[in-house]
Amino acid sequence: ATSETFHMLFAGQSEWLRPDSRGRFSYDFMSTPDTQIEEVDLSGTLINHNGLENLVNQNKLQTLSLPGCPEVDDWFLARLHVFGESLLELDLSHCSRITVGGLTALQNLRKLKRLDISGLPQLQNPGLVWILLEEILPHCRVTGAEYEQGLIQPDSQEQTEDHHEASTHTGLRHL
Repeated sequence: ATSETFHMLFAGQSEWLRPDSRGRFSYDFMSTPDTQIEEVDLSGTLINHNGLENLVNQNKLQTLSLPGCPEVDDWFLARLHVFGESLLELDLSHCSRITVGGLTALQNLRKLKRLDISGLPQLQNPGLVWILLEEILPHCRVTGAEYEQGLIQPDSQEQTEDHHEASTHTGLRHL
């Protein structure tokens, strides 16, 4: 079971806005129309692409943490393009519904510097995914997928160059 958290950090503030002991927020900050959120931590929550609509006007959002969010999927990732000029860090670790197809939508996040994709069960060839992400996000440090993962199968100690090449090409078709 994951513990749900929801925290926000506003521009110019050093304190996270956190829910009270009953899980409720004071929405006093909403009375200021110029309020901009810089960081949002939605760890383990049920946020989905519909809920993301509540954040799309936050053009200063720099960090979005979504580890363990079971409803975050490829549709959700496709909608993140609205943060293309502001988002610097994105944590998608342990979001079980994300596929490599959804990750390709991240190419619109031109300023992204850090991406965590660890623990994504639908990524069958992490090494090939790493190559893809390096190509579409050249200035981003990707964690959770390493180049060596999934490129060489551990079934045989004596693999020939031809077998290695064949398994690499087969993996490309099954990203």
